Amino acid sequence: MAAPNAMKLTRTHRILAGVVVAGAIVIAAIGFAGSYAAVRDLAEKKGFGAFALVFPIGIDAGIVVLLALDLLLTWIRIPFPLLRQTAWLLTAATIAFNGAAAWPDPLGV
Repeated sequence: MAAPNAMKLTRTHRILAGVVVAGAIVIAAIGFAGSYAAVRDLAEKKGFGAFALVFPIGIDAGIVVLLALDLLLTWIRIPFPLLRQTAWLLTAATIAFNGAAAWPDPLGV
């Protein structure tokens, strides 16, 4: 049963939403590809061996899973703020790893 004041989405709204989602996916894919390459190279230089191939994926998957779990638990009214804070920590780590991979190039950092 819809809420009495619910706005109906027109065809134009649905198309616009699709364009936004498609654009977000493209931007995320480009960012992930660049970040993956930089963090993988850094991990290889630091001696991670074969694990260097999956290290960046593990960090990014951790961010997505922790935020999704945080949203789910918040939605069912069991908030656990540490999940969100851990995802933020992983995000900060990814940013730091990308900066370290480009060091000492100021533009790359």
